[in-house]
Amino acid sequence: MSHPSVLLARHRPLVASMAILAVLGASRAQAEDLNAGDSSLSPSSNNPDDGSQDNPPGGRFGMNVVNQVQLQGFIDLDALIQNNYTDGNRQNSDHRGYGLLRAGIGAKVKIDERVTAVLQVGYYNALGGTAPATLAPDTYPDDLEPTQRRGDGQAVINQAYMQLNQFFSFQQLELDAGRMPVSWYLRNGHGAFLYDSKAYDPAVTSWDGARAAYDVDSFTFRPYSYSLPDSSTLYGAILDWEPPRSGSNRAFITTSVDLERNVVLRPVAADPTPDQGSRLLTYYAGAEFTFDQFDIYGEVATQRGSQSDGAQFDGWGGNAGMEYRANLQGGEQFVIGVKGDYLSGDSNSQDSRYHAFINNWSGTDDTYIVESPKYGQLSHYVQGNLEDLKGIMGMSFDDHNRVRLNATAGYFRMPHPQSGQSSAFGSEGDLTLVWQYTYSTTFNFFAAGFKPQAGFVAVAPAGPLHSSTNLVTLLGINLLTTF
Repeated sequence: MSHPSVLLARHRPLVASMAILAVLGASRAQAEDLNAGDSSLSPSSNNPDDGSQDNPPGGRFGMNVVNQVQLQGFIDLDALIQNNYTDGNRQNSDHRGYGLLRAGIGAKVKIDERVTAVLQVGYYNALGGTAPATLAPDTYPDDLEPTQRRGDGQAVINQAYMQLNQFFSFQQLELDAGRMPVSWYLRNGHGAFLYDSKAYDPAVTSWDGARAAYDVDSFTFRPYSYSLPDSSTLYGAILDWEPPRSGSNRAFITTSVDLERNVVLRPVAADPTPDQGSRLLTYYAGAEFTFDQFDIYGEVATQRGSQSDGAQFDGWGGNAGMEYRANLQGGEQFVIGVKGDYLSGDSNSQDSRYHAFINNWSGTDDTYIVESPKYGQLSHYVQGNLEDLKGIMGMSFDDHNRVRLNATAGYFRMPHPQSGQSSAFGSEGDLTLVWQYTYSTTFNFFAAGFKPQAGFVAVAPAGPLHSSTNLVTLLGINLLTTF
C-alpha cells in the first residue's frame, strides 16, 4: 500500500536513469545468471515471470565488501494473433496480429549489511512503435486508461526502492519503501487472487509505497501502504503462518485485511455508469497443504464498505483446487488437477446493496483469454459475477522438465445475470508448449480458443446487436530471458 507522501514520479528521463546504472555498473559488480524460476511442471504458465519480481536469485554478495552490486534484468517478447475479442462475431472481425516488448535492466546494491537499494529502468511498447489498440474500450475506468498507455515507447522507472534490514535494531524487522513489485499469492508460480502490481499497467509493473515484514518463529506479519495507478490507495496487513516441514509435507496459512479508498468501479453492461467506492474493506484467508504428491489449496474473501452514492458493498469470492503430481518411469513429471472459482455479481444496480466482488488488480491467469491480464481478460466484461470449473493436465518430456506440455480447459458462467439474460458465459481450452532453452531463457508456444455463449453476447463491449457466439482465438509465442 502506498501513501501519497511516498509517491515517486512515474516518469524519469532515460539519460539520467542510464547514467545512474552506468555508475552502479562501474562498481565491483558480481553477476550471476538469474534462475529462470521453478522448472517444475506448472500448467498455469500463462503468465511467465517477467523479471519484475524480486525473488529470483541473481549475483551473490561477497563478504566484507562495500557497495556490492548485483546486475539484473529481463527481456519479455510476445508475438500474438487475436480475433473476435470484443464481439465474438467473425462478420465484424477485430482480428489483429502484433508484438509486445517489455524489458528491464537495473541493479540491486547492498550498501552495507542493513541497507539495500534496488533500481530498475523498464521499457514497454508494441513492436513497430505503435501502441496496441484497446480491445475493450468500455471495460476499464477512464482514469485507468492512461496507465495502459503510459510508458508506451519510452523508458520508465519500473523499480526504485530501499530495503532496510534490522530496522530500529530489531533483528527480524525489514522495511521497504519506494516503487516495488507487489504480488501476494498463495501458490508459487500462480497469479494472485486479490492484488498484483503486474495487472493493467504493462510499462510500470510496480507500485509506490512502503511495507514491512516482521518474523516471529513461524509467523510473519506484513503491514503495507500503496498508491495504485488509478489514484486509489490501498492499506492493509498480512499474517502468514508456515510451520516447519515434515518430510515432503508442508502447510501454509495466510490472512489479510485490506482497505482500498477511492476504488474505481469500471463500467460494465450491467452498470454502464462509472462509479467510485469511497472505501472497500476486503477480509481474506487462504491455505495450502501439500501431502506427498497431492497439493490442496483454497482462498476466500468477503468485502464490505460503501460507494460514493451510499450503496453498501456486499460481495465475496473464492477458489479451491487440488493437484496430483507424479514422476513417471523415465523421470518425467506428470500433473493433473481441478480448480473452481467463484466471484459474486450484482443483478440489481438500483438497490442499496452492491453484491459484485471487486477485483480490479487480480493476477489470476489460469486461462489466457478469459482471465490473463496480459492477453485479454474477458472476465472484465463483467464486475465480479463469474464462476468456473477448470481441469488442468500436463507432462514433461525429459527428466529435467525442460520441455513441457500443459493443457487447461474451463467452463464459465455468471451466477447473477441480469433479468432475462442467460448465465452461460462460455468455455475455453488452452494448450502450451514450454521449452526451457537454457537455464535463464524460456520459450512458450501457446494457443487458446474461447467459445462464447448467450451470456457473453449480452455483456460484450460491442453490444448484443453486434455480438455473436463465434470462436474467440489467440495464438502466441513468448520469449523470456532473465539475467
